[in-house]
Amino acid sequence: MNKHYYNLGNTFKVKIRKHYCYKCKTKLSIAKHYKVVSQKSIDAKYYDFSIGIDGGEMIGPCEFIHNVFYCPNCSEFIEFITQLNFEDIDNWIKKLNNKLFKKGHSIEIKKTYETKENKYIDKIDSLDNIKNLCLRVHKNDKTIIITKFPLIRKKNWERPYYFKINKKEFMKSIRKHFVKV
Repeated sequence: MNKHYYNLGNTFKVKIRKHYCYKCKTKLSIAKHYKVVSQKSIDAKYYDFSIGIDGGEMIGPCEFIHNVFYCPNCSEFIEFITQLNFEDIDNWIKKLNNKLFKKGHSIEIKKTYETKENKYIDKIDSLDNIKNLCLRVHKNDKTIIITKFPLIRKKNWERPYYFKINKKEFMKSIRKHFVKV
């Protein structure tokens, strides 16, 4: 059988950071993920079946192999891109809240998720049910602004999920409604 190895995600962040499951907060380990894809399958359009620099193509199914995070509590494999996206968003919100606090502003950024049924939840059970990440700006325990960012998928390989965040637009909305940050 053909084999193809690949990497997705920022390898520096993968190696340097400590990673905890975005669902249950259990420490993650790194595991190999294997997926056999036939060139005639629906998923084939997301995979590269070429070999070498001469542009040849593999014949028959191929086993695609790459590293992912593994949560021993959820028994779930998490793509690097998905996990790093959650971590980057959490770090950004934490820094932004600290900056607001230091400047003496009484607003706080909190995150929730909007499901495909238009309900708001604090914890994710399955990404398949999530439509948007919602960043809520709170003042005196009251939500003032809700900004939504869509959950999308990469167009290749395992098609990992991630939230497309527009930090500049979010900051504009805070400045417009409240304060200069």
